Amino acid sequence: MHPDEQPATRHRPETLFSVGVALALIASVAWLAAHTTRLAESRADADVATPAPPAPTVHNSTPAIPATYADLPLGPATTLPFVDLAGRLRLGAAPQPVHGSRMSMAGWTVLMYERAAHPGPVWIARRGSTVQVPGLWTQPVLSKDGSRLFALQETGKDTSALIAVDTVSGKEVDRRALDGAPSATALLGTDRRRVYFRTMPSSGRLTSSLPPVVAWDPGRSSQRISLPLDHQQLSPLRRGALLHNPGDAEARFAALEADGSLAQPGVRTPLPGTVADSPDGSVVAVAGDPDDPDASDPAAERGFAVDMSTSDLVDLRIPMSVETVHVAGFESDRSLVLHTSSAADSWYLRCWVDTGSCDRITGSSRTPEGHQIRIPGLP
Repeated sequence: MHPDEQPATRHRPETLFSVGVALALIASVAWLAAHTTRLAESRADADVATPAPPAPTVHNSTPAIPATYADLPLGPATTLPFVDLAGRLRLGAAPQPVHGSRMSMAGWTVLMYERAAHPGPVWIARRGSTVQVPGLWTQPVLSKDGSRLFALQETGKDTSALIAVDTVSGKEVDRRALDGAPSATALLGTDRRRVYFRTMPSSGRLTSSLPPVVAWDPGRSSQRISLPLDHQQLSPLRRGALLHNPGDAEARFAALEADGSLAQPGVRTPLPGTVADSPDGSVVAVAGDPDDPDASDPAAERGFAVDMSTSDLVDLRIPMSVETVHVAGFESDRSLVLHTSSAADSWYLRCWVDTGSCDRITGSSRTPEGHQIRIPGLP
Protein backbone atom coordinates (compact mmCIF):
# COMPACT_ATOMS: atom_id res chain seq x y z
CA MET A 1 0.00 0.00 0.00
CA HIS A 2 1.30 3.45 -0.86
CA PRO A 3 2.15 5.51 2.25
CA ASP A 4 -0.45 8.13 1.33
CA GLU A 5 -3.25 5.60 0.78
CA GLN A 6 -5.92 5.26 3.50
CA PRO A 7 -7.26 1.78 4.35
CA ALA A 8 -10.85 3.01 4.59
CA THR A 9 -10.89 4.01 0.91
CA ARG A 10 -9.04 1.01 -0.40
CA HIS A 11 -11.43 -1.19 -2.40
CA ARG A 12 -13.36 0.92 -4.95
CA PRO A 13 -10.64 3.60 -5.51
CA GLU A 14 -8.04 0.84 -6.00
CA THR A 15 -10.28 -0.77 -8.63
CA LEU A 16 -10.63 2.50 -10.52
CA PHE A 17 -6.92 3.19 -10.11
CA SER A 18 -6.02 -0.27 -11.49
CA VAL A 19 -8.24 0.27 -14.52
CA GLY A 20 -6.67 3.67 -15.08
CA VAL A 21 -3.16 2.28 -14.81
CA ALA A 22 -3.98 -0.52 -17.27
CA LEU A 23 -5.41 1.94 -19.79
CA ALA A 24 -2.40 4.23 -19.34
CA LEU A 25 0.00 1.36 -19.89
CA ILE A 26 -1.78 0.26 -23.07
CA ALA A 27 -1.86 3.81 -24.42
CA SER A 28 1.76 4.52 -23.59
CA VAL A 29 3.05 1.27 -25.05
CA ALA A 30 0.95 1.78 -28.18
CA TRP A 31 2.45 5.26 -28.48
CA LEU A 32 5.94 3.87 -28.02
CA ALA A 33 5.26 1.12 -30.57
CA ALA A 34 4.40 3.74 -33.17
CA HIS A 35 7.70 5.53 -32.55
CA THR A 36 9.82 2.38 -32.45
CA THR A 37 8.20 0.92 -35.57
CA ARG A 38 8.93 4.13 -37.44
CA LEU A 39 12.52 4.11 -36.19
CA ALA A 40 13.16 0.37 -36.55
CA GLU A 41 16.32 -0.58 -38.35
CA SER A 42 16.10 -1.92 -41.87
CA ARG A 43 16.24 -5.63 -42.55
CA ALA A 44 19.70 -5.10 -44.05
CA ASP A 45 20.99 -4.55 -40.52
CA ALA A 46 19.06 -7.47 -39.03
CA ASP A 47 20.88 -10.11 -37.01
CA VAL A 48 22.43 -12.98 -38.90
CA ALA A 49 20.46 -16.21 -38.99
CA THR A 50 20.53 -18.05 -35.67
CA PRO A 51 19.49 -21.58 -34.71
CA ALA A 52 15.74 -21.91 -34.31
CA PRO A 53 14.57 -23.12 -30.89
CA PRO A 54 12.19 -26.05 -30.55
CA ALA A 55 8.60 -25.35 -31.50
CA PRO A 56 6.45 -24.48 -28.46
CA THR A 57 4.36 -27.20 -26.89
CA VAL A 58 2.17 -25.33 -24.43
CA HIS A 59 1.33 -27.61 -21.51
CA ASN A 60 0.61 -25.04 -18.83
CA SER A 61 -1.66 -22.64 -20.70
CA THR A 62 -4.20 -22.18 -17.92
CA PRO A 63 -4.21 -18.76 -16.25
CA ALA A 64 -3.10 -20.11 -12.87
CA ILE A 65 0.52 -19.59 -11.82
CA PRO A 66 2.25 -22.97 -11.24
CA ALA A 67 3.11 -23.71 -7.61
CA THR A 68 6.47 -25.49 -8.05
CA TYR A 69 8.88 -26.62 -10.74
CA ALA A 70 7.15 -30.01 -10.76
CA ASP A 71 4.09 -28.32 -12.27
CA LEU A 72 6.06 -27.34 -15.38
CA PRO A 73 6.66 -29.73 -18.29
CA LEU A 74 10.20 -30.70 -19.26
CA GLY A 75 11.13 -29.12 -22.60
CA PRO A 76 14.08 -29.52 -24.99
CA ALA A 77 17.64 -28.32 -24.33
CA THR A 78 18.47 -24.68 -25.00
CA THR A 79 20.02 -23.48 -28.24
CA LEU A 80 21.81 -20.59 -26.50
CA PRO A 81 25.56 -20.82 -25.80
CA PHE A 82 26.33 -22.33 -22.39
CA VAL A 83 29.15 -23.63 -20.23
CA ASP A 84 28.75 -27.29 -19.32
CA LEU A 85 29.51 -29.02 -16.03
CA ALA A 86 33.05 -29.77 -17.28
CA GLY A 87 33.69 -26.04 -17.77
CA ARG A 88 33.63 -26.12 -21.58
CA LEU A 89 31.85 -23.58 -23.76
CA ARG A 90 29.17 -25.23 -25.89
CA LEU A 91 28.69 -23.09 -28.95
CA GLY A 92 28.00 -25.53 -31.72
CA ALA A 93 28.98 -29.16 -32.24
CA ALA A 94 32.50 -29.12 -30.74
CA PRO A 95 33.18 -27.80 -27.20
CA GLN A 96 35.42 -24.72 -27.04
CA PRO A 97 37.77 -23.70 -24.21
CA VAL A 98 36.79 -20.99 -21.74
CA HIS A 99 39.23 -18.11 -21.21
CA GLY A 100 39.23 -15.38 -18.57
CA SER A 101 37.10 -15.13 -15.48
CA ARG A 102 34.02 -13.33 -16.85
CA MET A 103 31.67 -13.84 -19.75
CA SER A 104 28.78 -12.18 -21.55
CA MET A 105 27.00 -12.85 -24.80
CA ALA A 106 25.05 -11.19 -27.59
CA GLY A 107 23.02 -13.74 -29.50
CA TRP A 108 25.45 -16.49 -30.45
CA THR A 109 28.63 -14.45 -29.90
CA VAL A 110 30.38 -14.91 -26.54
CA LEU A 111 32.77 -12.41 -24.96
CA MET A 112 35.32 -13.69 -22.42
CA TYR A 113 37.48 -11.32 -20.39
CA GLU A 114 39.06 -10.56 -17.03
CA ARG A 115 37.83 -7.99 -14.49
CA ALA A 116 36.11 -5.17 -16.36
CA ALA A 117 37.54 -2.40 -14.14
CA HIS A 118 41.16 -3.19 -15.04
CA PRO A 119 42.92 -3.65 -18.40
CA GLY A 120 43.05 -7.28 -19.45
CA PRO A 121 42.90 -9.67 -22.39
CA VAL A 122 39.71 -10.31 -24.33
CA TRP A 123 38.55 -13.37 -26.29
CA ILE A 124 35.61 -13.61 -28.69
CA ALA A 125 33.99 -16.98 -29.38
CA ARG A 126 31.68 -17.74 -32.27
CA ARG A 127 30.59 -21.09 -33.64
CA GLY A 128 33.68 -23.19 -34.21
CA SER A 129 36.29 -20.52 -33.47
CA THR A 130 37.77 -18.39 -30.70
CA VAL A 131 39.75 -15.20 -31.41
CA GLN A 132 41.91 -13.34 -28.89
CA VAL A 133 41.86 -9.61 -29.57
CA PRO A 134 45.40 -8.15 -29.30
CA GLY A 135 46.05 -5.75 -26.44
CA LEU A 136 44.68 -5.10 -22.98
CA TRP A 137 41.16 -3.71 -22.70
CA THR A 138 38.88 -2.02 -20.17
CA GLN A 139 35.05 -2.29 -20.00
CA PRO A 140 34.61 -4.65 -22.98
CA VAL A 141 31.03 -4.94 -24.28
CA LEU A 142 29.41 -6.49 -27.38
CA SER A 143 26.94 -4.78 -29.68
CA LYS A 144 23.55 -6.44 -29.45
CA ASP A 145 23.89 -8.01 -32.89
CA GLY A 146 27.22 -9.55 -31.82
CA SER A 147 29.13 -8.02 -34.74
CA ARG A 148 31.25 -5.54 -32.77
CA LEU A 149 33.31 -5.39 -29.61
CA PHE A 150 33.62 -2.00 -27.93
CA ALA A 151 36.31 -1.39 -25.29
CA LEU A 152 38.61 1.29 -23.91
CA GLN A 153 42.40 1.55 -24.11
CA GLU A 154 44.87 3.97 -22.58
CA THR A 155 46.72 5.95 -25.28
CA GLY A 156 48.74 8.43 -23.19
CA LYS A 157 49.22 9.90 -19.74
CA ASP A 158 45.82 11.63 -19.78
CA THR A 159 44.23 10.27 -22.93
CA SER A 160 42.38 7.16 -24.01
CA ALA A 161 40.39 5.79 -26.94
CA LEU A 162 37.11 4.02 -27.43
CA ILE A 163 37.79 1.31 -30.02
CA ALA A 164 35.47 -0.80 -32.16
CA VAL A 165 36.62 -4.29 -33.16
CA ASP A 166 35.08 -6.66 -35.71
CA THR A 167 34.18 -9.84 -33.82
CA VAL A 168 34.79 -12.13 -36.80
CA SER A 169 38.34 -11.02 -37.62
CA GLY A 170 39.31 -9.55 -34.25
CA LYS A 171 40.63 -6.45 -36.06
CA GLU A 172 40.03 -2.79 -35.22
CA VAL A 173 37.49 -1.05 -37.46
CA ASP A 174 37.40 2.44 -35.92
CA ARG A 175 38.39 4.44 -32.85
CA ARG A 176 37.33 7.62 -31.08
CA ALA A 177 39.84 9.70 -29.07
CA LEU A 178 38.78 10.63 -25.51
CA ASP A 179 40.08 12.94 -22.82
CA GLY A 180 41.28 11.36 -19.58
CA ALA A 181 42.20 7.85 -18.58
CA PRO A 182 39.86 4.95 -19.43
CA SER A 183 38.40 5.24 -15.92
CA ALA A 184 36.96 8.66 -16.88
CA THR A 185 34.59 7.07 -19.39
CA ALA A 186 31.66 4.79 -18.59
CA LEU A 187 30.29 2.51 -21.31
CA LEU A 188 26.54 2.40 -20.64
CA GLY A 189 25.61 -0.32 -23.13
CA THR A 190 24.87 -0.90 -26.80
CA ASP A 191 22.05 -1.17 -29.30
CA ARG A 192 22.39 -3.23 -32.47
CA ARG A 193 25.62 -1.61 -33.67
CA ARG A 194 26.31 1.48 -31.54
CA VAL A 195 27.81 2.03 -28.11
CA TYR A 196 26.52 4.58 -25.58
CA PHE A 197 28.99 6.26 -23.23
CA ARG A 198 29.70 9.17 -20.87
CA THR A 199 33.05 10.85 -20.23
CA MET A 200 33.64 12.95 -17.13
CA PRO A 201 35.15 16.39 -17.83
CA SER A 202 38.94 16.44 -17.47
CA SER A 203 38.74 19.58 -15.31
CA GLY A 204 37.28 17.51 -12.48
CA ARG A 205 34.92 20.35 -11.54
CA LEU A 206 31.73 19.29 -9.81
CA THR A 207 28.51 19.98 -11.69
CA SER A 208 24.84 19.59 -10.82
CA SER A 209 24.22 17.09 -13.62
CA LEU A 210 25.97 14.18 -15.26
CA PRO A 211 27.83 14.61 -18.57
CA PRO A 212 25.78 14.04 -21.72
CA VAL A 213 25.31 10.58 -23.20
CA VAL A 214 26.88 10.01 -26.61
CA ALA A 215 25.97 7.22 -29.05
CA TRP A 216 28.84 6.27 -31.38
CA ASP A 217 28.34 4.39 -34.64
CA PRO A 218 31.82 3.41 -35.91
CA GLY A 219 32.55 4.60 -39.44
CA ARG A 220 29.50 6.83 -39.42
CA SER A 221 28.81 9.40 -36.73
CA SER A 222 28.38 10.28 -33.09
CA GLN A 223 25.11 11.50 -31.65
CA ARG A 224 24.42 13.30 -28.42
CA ILE A 225 21.43 11.79 -26.61
CA SER A 226 19.07 13.99 -24.61
CA LEU A 227 17.48 12.38 -21.57
CA PRO A 228 13.97 13.76 -20.87
CA LEU A 229 12.28 14.55 -17.58
CA ASP A 230 15.54 14.83 -15.62
CA HIS A 231 16.39 11.15 -15.99
CA GLN A 232 20.08 10.48 -15.37
CA GLN A 233 20.66 6.81 -16.23
CA LEU A 234 20.14 5.06 -19.55
CA SER A 235 20.15 1.36 -20.49
CA PRO A 236 20.13 1.02 -24.31
CA LEU A 237 17.82 -1.39 -26.10
CA ARG A 238 17.57 -2.23 -29.79
CA ARG A 239 14.70 0.25 -30.24
CA GLY A 240 15.25 2.91 -27.63
CA ALA A 241 16.23 2.78 -23.98
CA LEU A 242 15.19 2.25 -20.38
CA LEU A 243 15.48 5.43 -18.30
CA HIS A 244 15.85 5.59 -14.54
CA ASN A 245 17.45 7.52 -11.69
CA PRO A 246 19.59 6.28 -8.80
CA GLY A 247 17.34 5.20 -5.94
CA ASP A 248 14.21 4.99 -8.08
CA ALA A 249 11.98 1.92 -7.80
CA GLU A 250 10.95 2.04 -11.45
CA ALA A 251 12.25 2.63 -14.95
CA ARG A 252 10.50 3.91 -18.08
CA PHE A 253 10.77 2.98 -21.75
CA ALA A 254 11.58 5.72 -24.24
CA ALA A 255 11.96 5.62 -28.02
CA LEU A 256 14.93 7.21 -29.78
CA GLU A 257 14.03 10.02 -32.16
CA ALA A 258 15.89 10.69 -35.43
CA ASP A 259 17.52 13.83 -33.98
CA GLY A 260 19.06 11.89 -31.09
CA SER A 261 16.53 12.89 -28.47
CA LEU A 262 14.60 10.35 -26.47
CA ALA A 263 10.85 10.61 -26.82
CA GLN A 264 8.61 11.31 -23.85
CA PRO A 265 9.00 8.24 -21.61
CA GLY A 266 6.18 5.77 -22.00
CA VAL A 267 5.30 2.63 -20.05
CA ARG A 268 6.60 2.27 -16.53
CA THR A 269 8.25 -0.91 -15.28
CA PRO A 270 9.69 -1.99 -11.94
CA LEU A 271 13.40 -1.19 -11.98
CA PRO A 272 14.72 -4.40 -13.50
CA GLY A 273 17.30 -6.63 -11.95
CA THR A 274 17.95 -7.87 -15.52
CA VAL A 275 16.48 -7.03 -18.92
CA ALA A 276 16.83 -8.21 -22.52
CA ASP A 277 15.10 -7.57 -25.81
CA SER A 278 14.27 -9.95 -28.64
CA PRO A 279 16.42 -10.12 -31.80
CA ASP A 280 13.86 -8.08 -33.74
CA GLY A 281 13.54 -5.56 -30.90
CA SER A 282 9.77 -5.98 -30.64
CA VAL A 283 9.66 -7.56 -27.16
CA VAL A 284 11.44 -6.51 -23.97
CA ALA A 285 11.67 -8.99 -21.09
CA VAL A 286 12.10 -7.73 -17.54
CA ALA A 287 12.93 -9.60 -14.35
CA GLY A 288 12.42 -7.74 -11.10
CA ASP A 289 15.14 -7.28 -8.53
CA PRO A 290 14.42 -9.70 -5.63
CA ASP A 291 16.40 -7.46 -3.26
CA ASP A 292 14.40 -4.33 -4.09
CA PRO A 293 12.84 -3.19 -0.76
CA ASP A 294 10.36 -0.97 -2.63
CA ALA A 295 8.76 -3.81 -4.59
CA SER A 296 5.17 -3.87 -3.30
CA ASP A 297 4.41 -7.34 -4.68
CA PRO A 298 7.64 -9.13 -5.65
CA ALA A 299 5.82 -12.31 -6.72
CA ALA A 300 3.82 -10.42 -9.35
CA GLU A 301 6.82 -8.50 -10.68
CA ARG A 302 9.36 -11.30 -11.02
CA GLY A 303 9.08 -11.54 -14.79
CA PHE A 304 7.02 -10.12 -17.64
CA ALA A 305 7.33 -9.23 -21.32
CA VAL A 306 6.32 -6.00 -23.02
CA ASP A 307 5.38 -6.49 -26.67
CA MET A 308 6.15 -3.22 -28.43
CA SER A 309 4.18 -4.19 -31.55
CA THR A 310 0.88 -5.32 -30.00
CA SER A 311 0.96 -3.27 -26.76
CA ASP A 312 0.53 -6.47 -24.71
CA LEU A 313 2.07 -6.89 -21.28
CA VAL A 314 2.42 -10.61 -20.57
CA ASP A 315 3.18 -12.02 -17.13
CA LEU A 316 5.62 -14.93 -17.35
CA ARG A 317 4.12 -17.84 -15.44
CA ILE A 318 7.06 -18.59 -13.18
CA PRO A 319 6.32 -21.03 -10.31
CA MET A 320 5.39 -19.38 -7.04
CA SER A 321 8.17 -21.28 -5.23
CA VAL A 322 10.81 -19.44 -7.30
CA GLU A 323 12.69 -16.77 -5.34
CA THR A 324 15.13 -15.29 -7.87
CA VAL A 325 14.82 -14.67 -11.61
CA HIS A 326 17.44 -13.48 -14.11
CA VAL A 327 16.88 -12.88 -17.82
CA ALA A 328 19.41 -15.00 -19.73
CA GLY A 329 18.50 -14.10 -23.31
CA PHE A 330 16.19 -14.76 -26.23
CA GLU A 331 16.47 -17.96 -28.28
CA SER A 332 14.20 -16.37 -30.90
CA ASP A 333 11.88 -13.40 -31.26
CA ARG A 334 9.30 -15.21 -29.12
CA SER A 335 11.15 -17.63 -26.81
CA LEU A 336 13.04 -16.42 -23.77
CA VAL A 337 15.41 -18.20 -21.38
CA LEU A 338 15.39 -17.36 -17.65
CA HIS A 339 17.66 -18.53 -14.85
CA THR A 340 15.54 -19.20 -11.76
CA SER A 341 16.08 -20.66 -8.31
CA SER A 342 14.03 -21.59 -5.25
CA ALA A 343 15.16 -22.57 -1.78
CA ALA A 344 15.37 -26.23 -2.81
CA ASP A 345 16.13 -26.22 -6.53
CA SER A 346 17.26 -24.27 -9.57
CA TRP A 347 16.31 -24.48 -13.26
CA TYR A 348 16.63 -22.59 -16.49
CA LEU A 349 13.15 -21.98 -17.91
CA ARG A 350 12.05 -21.36 -21.48
CA CYS A 351 9.11 -18.96 -21.56
CA TRP A 352 7.02 -17.95 -24.56
CA VAL A 353 6.38 -14.23 -24.57
CA ASP A 354 3.11 -14.60 -26.52
CA THR A 355 1.44 -16.64 -23.75
CA GLY A 356 3.71 -16.47 -20.69
CA SER A 357 3.83 -20.28 -20.63
CA CYS A 358 7.12 -21.76 -19.38
CA ASP A 359 8.90 -25.13 -19.57
CA ARG A 360 11.89 -26.46 -17.68
CA ILE A 361 14.92 -26.80 -19.96
CA THR A 362 16.34 -30.30 -20.19
CA GLY A 363 19.80 -30.59 -18.65
CA SER A 364 19.63 -27.33 -16.71
CA SER A 365 18.79 -28.33 -13.13
CA ARG A 366 21.15 -27.85 -10.23
CA THR A 367 23.12 -30.95 -9.20
CA PRO A 368 25.30 -31.67 -6.12
CA GLU A 369 28.30 -30.81 -8.32
CA GLY A 370 26.79 -27.52 -9.50
CA HIS A 371 24.72 -26.32 -12.45
CA GLN A 372 24.59 -28.70 -15.37
CA ILE A 373 24.74 -25.68 -17.63
CA ARG A 374 25.59 -22.00 -17.10
CA ILE A 375 24.55 -19.28 -19.52
CA PRO A 376 27.37 -16.68 -19.95
CA GLY A 377 26.88 -13.62 -17.78
CA LEU A 378 24.60 -15.30 -15.24
CA PRO A 379 25.13 -17.16 -11.93
